Amino acid sequence: NIKTFIEAGSKISHDTNSLVNVMKSDNRRQGHWGEIVLEKVLEASGLRHGEEFSLQKGIVEGRPDATIFLPENRCVYIDAKTSLASWDAYVNTEDDEEKDEKLKDFIESTKAHITGLAKRDYSAVEGLDSPDYVLMFVPIESCYSLLFCEDNKLWDFAWKNKIMPVSPSTLLASLKIINSFHGATRMNKNALEISRICSKMVGKFAEMLKEILQARKNLISALTKLDGKDNIFNNINRLEELGVKIEKDIPELDEEVLDEMARV
Repeated sequence: NIKTFIEAGSKISHDTNSLVNVMKSDNRRQGHWGEIVLEKVLEASGLRHGEEFSLQKGIVEGRPDATIFLPENRCVYIDAKTSLASWDAYVNTEDDEEKDEKLKDFIESTKAHITGLAKRDYSAVEGLDSPDYVLMFVPIESCYSLLFCEDNKLWDFAWKNKIMPVSPSTLLASLKIINSFHGATRMNKNALEISRICSKMVGKFAEMLKEILQARKNLISALTKLDGKDNIFNNINRLEELGVKIEKDIPELDEEVLDEMARV
């Protein structure tokens, strides 16, 4: 059992190293991995896919990885960016001098991502009113902390290029706030819809009651024609006297109807 456990652990380690090597050698796979992490954060935020955010699957030129829809036809764009090869080289280097060099390479690679993202014009995408800045999503929390929490220069460089770097935790916090705005907006829309339905319902009831009262008035007016010397009741009684057999009894009008007829 111990031998089997060691072999399984070795295989997992080998598979992990293989995955890392593939990720490092394929920028497209790195981008796809970043999109997966971004999607998980969006799902955890409580925002509704297709209504409050949309995802762009795969690499499409001129399109952000995610669009967050805000009230009043506004939006925020997010692009996932990471330099996995540079990060892996920095993390796995033990020599201090070499580590500093790898860190410089990692920072320069991140700067290149910022510069490239700044050149993309997302202002016309989706026909929405977007802010001037784009969120650059760094899917590795420790990577974000190293780059932007310990190096203000890199943050300033990103901000001057209208790029706001975010990590999974900072992005999730921002999305939670946006989701609370959406909740308030949904409540306001529901209140307006309830008001509209109530107003329409009361209007329909008023029309129906008006028609019922008019029908009642018309019925009473028609019943007044039964009154008088030559009314239908007297004629029926006269027919019975003349020998005509009436098969059905004629119901008598109650006092309320007679009073209403008298008022009409």
